[in-house]
Amino acid sequence: MPPALTTSIIHACRFRDHTQGRRHRVRKQVTSGRQTPAPTSEMTTPAAGPGRAATIVRTKPADGDLNDRVFLDAQLTAEAISSSGLAVAQVDLATQRLVAVSDSVAALLGSDRPELLGRLVSDFVDGEPTGALPLLATGRLDGFEAPRRLRRLDGSIIDAYVWAHVLGLERPARFGAAFVLEDGAPAPPGFDASGPDHRVIGTVDDEWRIDRISWDAEAMLGYRAADVAGALFLAVINPHDLPELLAGLAHVHATSRNAVVRLRVRRADMRWMWCRVRLAALGDPPRFAFTLRTLVDSTTTTSTERLGELEWRLGRIAHELRSVGLPVPSSGSPVMAEMPELATLTSREWETLSRLADGGRVAGIATTLGLSQSTVRNHLSAIFRKLNVGSQSELLSLLRNRAKGL
Repeated sequence: MPPALTTSIIHACRFRDHTQGRRHRVRKQVTSGRQTPAPTSEMTTPAAGPGRAATIVRTKPADGDLNDRVFLDAQLTAEAISSSGLAVAQVDLATQRLVAVSDSVAALLGSDRPELLGRLVSDFVDGEPTGALPLLATGRLDGFEAPRRLRRLDGSIIDAYVWAHVLGLERPARFGAAFVLEDGAPAPPGFDASGPDHRVIGTVDDEWRIDRISWDAEAMLGYRAADVAGALFLAVINPHDLPELLAGLAHVHATSRNAVVRLRVRRADMRWMWCRVRLAALGDPPRFAFTLRTLVDSTTTTSTERLGELEWRLGRIAHELRSVGLPVPSSGSPVMAEMPELATLTSREWETLSRLADGGRVAGIATTLGLSQSTVRNHLSAIFRKLNVGSQSELLSLLRNRAKGL
């Protein structure tokens, strides 16, 4: 763990948990061997204090979370992955061996599917490991991303981007899925990204306070974005989940690559909600960017329905792979304290704004986000209206001036 992050953790984690009325101090818990219990649809936790249990809730938005009951059936999952049009493989996390691969992965590695089954993942990786796979196996991380040089069976090397995530609800998980996108290859089979995508994105400063957050926080968590500005991020995270958060942050700051952890987030009504939290480094530790998505319970019952839902979720993850990376603002971007109007932007508008501020153009932004150019223009129109500007040049000028305090 970077020394700056360790120091910041010791200072920043001394916070008051308002539901307990006592101080918590978090030290070196990252290497703890504690197993996280699998979440249920509704459960209680003693974290709310004597005689006042907080309820943990799970909502059902239309997102692409992999932590779903449709993934509990190993045989069904292997069937879906084997027949998938995506470049995806199923990995036994304990042994780090391949148990199912799609035809696309087999072609990428220059082999037939049967020849790959049972092989170690390390057989196909050129270079030093990232250290993230053991964190998946122990339940410390739910997912990670990394550019990798992959070794084909004939010994040739290809450059690729790998996105890995655990499957199912149990922690530690038994299986994980690895999605592979070869450099220069066309995007994976289409997924309609224009539909609802329930999430919250934001950033945390060097004092662990939220300095940017999307308008969607009110719909998902019950907090008005404007009221959250300056709030301590740790105050809404269940204390029992801090080791996972700190392990994820240590990984992203050490590798400069995104990671995914599973945390309970406190809603405005004081209930805990399980979320999948994607983390990205934002300059020096402990600053980071995050995306929250609620975990999803499956309501399907038959194998056919569950297989269809599983395939849909694989497509959703492929879409996330296609738009790798969080919309991390540049160091010169204003925060809500400098520009309160930012609290009115949705997650999609934040993504569009961040990429525009980094020099993106409509066509490139549309390709990155998996949207049509007309949809991106609609987002820009909404941004112009909310920030009271009339053009892209005026918008960029406004952002620069506000960041400078002008």
